[in-house]
Amino acid sequence: MPRGSDGGGRGQKGSGRGRGRGRQAHNGTAQSEVPSPALLTSLIKRSWTVESLFQTFSTYEGHFNHIHLSACWNSLGHQSRSTRVEGTAVHADALQSLVQKTSLVVTTCSEVRARQLANIAHGVAKSGLRQEHVGGLMTALAAALKARLAECNPQELANVAWAF
Repeated sequence: MPRGSDGGGRGQKGSGRGRGRGRQAHNGTAQSEVPSPALLTSLIKRSWTVESLFQTFSTYEGHFNHIHLSACWNSLGHQSRSTRVEGTAVHADALQSLVQKTSLVVTTCSEVRARQLANIAHGVAKSGLRQEHVGGLMTALAAALKARLAECNPQELANVAWAF
């Protein structure tokens, strides 16, 4: 019987099973599977364009946690140097969803720490988005940061001060 034909293949050297990778899609994740939190963070950081960042967010929005949102806003802030984020209908829905998801997490998630809040605030400010798009988010961030200012280190305080 050929190796793996019994459907098991567990424990057989070279079977390739048990590694949790499944079939790979074009973006490095298994097809129809949710990537691990670490892989999702990696996908966010490897999104070199605003389009790919919003595509990653749109695809995995339901699985974004406070750390992913922090990485996403940080990346968006960096990318805004070379690409205008707002003003295009292509990104409007994804941007609105990102702002709403971030506002919800900032106001309801007890796991969000000062570092993530500071990074989100810095990324939002650096993105250059107008107040009409992110005003509510910045208000939510200000309230959450006020409660956690004592947790901030000097760099986080500097990022918060710059953002506001």
